[in-house]
This record gives sequence, structure tokens and C-alpha cells, in this order.
Amino acid sequence: MKFIAYGLNHLTAPVSVREKFALAPETVRVFLKELKPLSDEVVFLSTCNRVEFYAICEKYEELLEKIRKGLNQYHPLLNSEIKKYFYFYEGVDAFQHLFRVSSSLDSMVLGETQILGQVKEAFRESTETGMAGPVMTGIFNRAFATAKKVRNHTEIARMPVSVSSVAVALARQIFTSLKEKKVLLLGAGEMSELTAKYLVNAGASDFFVANRTLEKRKVLAHQLKGIPLTLEDGIDKMGLVDIVLTSLQIDHPVVSRQKVEKALKIRRGRPLFIIDVGVPRNVEPEAGRLEQVYLYNIDDLSSVAQANQNERKNAIALADQILSDEIGKLFSWLNNLELVPTIVRLKERFEKIRQKEWRDFNHKIQTLPEKERESVERLTRDLLGHLLHDPLVTLKNLPNEKERFEYAKMLNDLFHLWKEPEE
Repeated sequence: MKFIAYGLNHLTAPVSVREKFALAPETVRVFLKELKPLSDEVVFLSTCNRVEFYAICEKYEELLEKIRKGLNQYHPLLNSEIKKYFYFYEGVDAFQHLFRVSSSLDSMVLGETQILGQVKEAFRESTETGMAGPVMTGIFNRAFATAKKVRNHTEIARMPVSVSSVAVALARQIFTSLKEKKVLLLGAGEMSELTAKYLVNAGASDFFVANRTLEKRKVLAHQLKGIPLTLEDGIDKMGLVDIVLTSLQIDHPVVSRQKVEKALKIRRGRPLFIIDVGVPRNVEPEAGRLEQVYLYNIDDLSSVAQANQNERKNAIALADQILSDEIGKLFSWLNNLELVPTIVRLKERFEKIRQKEWRDFNHKIQTLPEKERESVERLTRDLLGHLLHDPLVTLKNLPNEKERFEYAKMLNDLFHLWKEPEE
């Protein structure tokens, strides 16, 4: 068994690349099923900041090629771009990467809370499509438990920071105070709701909520004591508000430079602050070049996130120790799955080789008496047992769980234990 992680994130690829791979749920289900012949279990994670595949397989080269071809349908990349943007982890490194992602140690904004829910949703999606089985369930449940432990035992939990709070911090840099500032939400999903709560806490109280779905905009508008609007009417209201947050799941920009210019004429020199957390982006980048327009997309939040990194070094060190301990526990569990079958497969492989060589010998030396034949065959069995005894005892008695897992993996690779021996 090989556990691998393959993908790209905010550190390796710009939003202009990541947004091309923000696949719809129905597309994800089809994609996962297409990977079934090459992988026992697969989880696909797609967020604003990352696109990642976690898989359990034997021949990961074929699986990666299938993934690349699948993604190529949505955004063709040159081989040089693939090498530049994508990363690959295997074994211990892959486990550590998953645990860091789930615990928000790999996020653009350290400690943000949304990522754990997104990882859980990705795992649920894979489970419902039949692509996440018992091994992946054990791995991801351990990752979820670790994330909870990091939140409860480090300063990351006591100093919550999210993409939403960063957006509000940027707004404060521009307006100083958010009291009496009018806010337009384009999109009524989780990101809009969470950011609106931060804005309310910062003093904002006048909201317009625009969304394509009537029920969603009415529910959120009711919570905020705001006004529900259609998406088109919301965009037309930009000239009347100070802050615009867009988080629409849509495949093209809905706010053009021309629409922003129209809003500026109404505002008569007053600044317009726009946070575009949509992936793909909801606002044309050219709108950010207009005077008195402050446009930030998801990548622009990294500067604020970096400031938080410096304040949380102690929390990161403690969180990494928690991850190390929990990965050790994961290896202990995996050993029960991996070590015993490896030993069994190794014995079976060598026994098949012994039997083949014995048949060849028997066929060539037909004049040997039966008693001597039995003695020679007994000798081959005893010799095989002696050769395997010390390595297997050493493997069983290794005190380090990670070493046991890695030794088991190495034996599988060295002796091709997943393949039938050639006849």
C-alpha cells in the first residue's frame, strides 16, 4: 500500500491557475469514478487555496498520469508548468501533509477554521461515491482528531484567524472604523455568512444580500436584518455601498470594470473596497486599477497571513509536535493492516519461488530415488525458513512504528509483493 498526496496550493500556483480546477460536485464524482481502476481509495479536495488528491494505490505513476489527463480537460498545462505548480508526497510526507492541511497549518491564513470542514466534506463526497474505504477512513478520522487536538491545545485556537477576519482587517486599514458603512454581499454561502459576522462585530450594520437563489439570500438577509436582492440588482447597488464581498461559485467574472466605473460615478470620490474570494474570480482584475478602488482577491490576503505567522511560531512548534505524536499513532494502526500481510506475502512469494525451482529440479533429475527427493525438498524448505527467520523477527520487533511501516513498504517494493511471480 502506498499513501500519496498530489496537488497544488496557494504557495505553488496563483489563483489564475487554481480557479481553473475548481470543479463542480457532479464533475468531481465522475472524476473519482474514472480513477477507480488505478486506485483502491481516493479523496479529492478542492478549495479556494488548494486542489489535492489523496490516494491509496500501488502504481501511482499511472494514477498521476490519469489525474493529469483529467485535469487537462479543464485547463491545459505544459509539462514545465506541471512541474512548477504541482507537488507530490508519499508515505510519511503524505501523511504529514494531510494532517497539516486539516489542522490549518498549511493554510494561507494560519489557524483558519473553514479548512477542516472542507476536508470533511471532500472525504464525505469520496465515501458516497465508493472511493473512500476502511483504510482511508482510518487515516482521515485520525487527521480530523488531530486537527481538533491542535485547536484545543495551542494558541491557534485561542487566537482565531480566518480569511474572513483578514478581509475585515483590510477594510479597517482603509476606513479605520466600519460603523455606518454599507455592505453588499454577492453570494449567500458560508464565506459570506462568516465574513458578515466579522463585519457586524466590527460595527457594520447596513447590509444588502444578493444571490441567485431566492431562499438563500432571504435567509441570510433576515439574519443580518438586511435587504435581499437578485444578483443583478445587487451589482447595480455597488454605488451605494462602501464594502463589497463576492463569493459566488460561478465560472466567469460577474463584476466588470465598466460596472465598477459606473459605481464610482455615484460615489463621487469615496473609496470602494472589494474583497473577491470567489474561485474562479468574480471581479475583473482590471477593476482594481481604478482610482479609489481597493480590490483584493484570495491571494492578496497572504500579506496579512504572513504577519500572523510571526506571532504564532510557538503555536506552530507545539502543533507540529502534536502532529508527530498523532502520526505515530496512525502508523501503529497501519502496521496492523500492513505488517502482517507483508510478512504473509513475503513468505508466499518465496515459497512459490521455491516450489517453481523444485519442479524444475524434479523434471531434470528424474533418476533420483523418492527418498532422496523428499530429503532435498525438505532441505529447500528448511533453508528458506532459516533465510527468512532473522529478517522477519527483526521486522516484528522494530520499536519505532514509523520504521516498521517503512520497512514493510520497502519489502513490498523490493520484492514486488503486489505482483504475482512469473511462472
